[in-house]
This record gives sequence, C-alpha cells and structure tokens, in this order.
Amino acid sequence: MRMTASERKAKQRERQKQQGLVKVELLLDEQEMEMLTRNCALRRPGRDPYDESEYIQMLIRNDDARLKREIAELSNRCCGKCGERLPVTECCLDGGSECWITKGWHELKLIII
Repeated sequence: MRMTASERKAKQRERQKQQGLVKVELLLDEQEMEMLTRNCALRRPGRDPYDESEYIQMLIRNDDARLKREIAELSNRCCGKCGERLPVTECCLDGGSECWITKGWHELKLIII
C-alpha cells in the first residue's frame, strides 16, 4: 500500500526529530531575502549556491565561535565595581558607572555595520 503525502511528511518529521533537528520559522523582509539569496551565491563563486538553511546554519556557527573568543578575552578582565570576572550577568551594584553590566554589555551585543 502506497503512503500518502501526509504520511511521508510525518515520517520525514519523525526522522528529523530523531536526528535532533528543529524547524524554525524565519520572517524576512524583501531586502533581507534578496541579501540572503545574493550572498548564498556570492559565497560560492563558480559553484551551486548554498541553500538558505545551510548559509544561516554557518552564520550561527561562525557567530558562536566569535562569541566564545570574545568571552574568553573578557574573562581576563574584572568588573570595575564588584571585581567579578567578566562577563558579569548579575550584580547588586548594577547601575553604577563602573559596573560592567551598566555599559560593558555593549562589548558582546550584535552590531549591524
């Protein structure tokens, strides 16, 4: 007996779940979609472009590696107020100009250039 399209899709979702894959819905405006499509092709000149999922997965992995390096560099410093090793996530002195949480967190935020 042949499987229906919905049965095949259910099996596919089950295989993906067993592999630990999670589906994420992403909303992009027209300009962002054009950038994604263009960059998928430009990152593989002379070859088939990356597919959108693959490209976004690589961006996430690259950002994770960069963030780990940034945190490792920060961990050599201490908060000017409480003396805790950076990055500090909680501090009873938050709000003071010398407290890293007050302004230092800008060192880790994502920046659009």
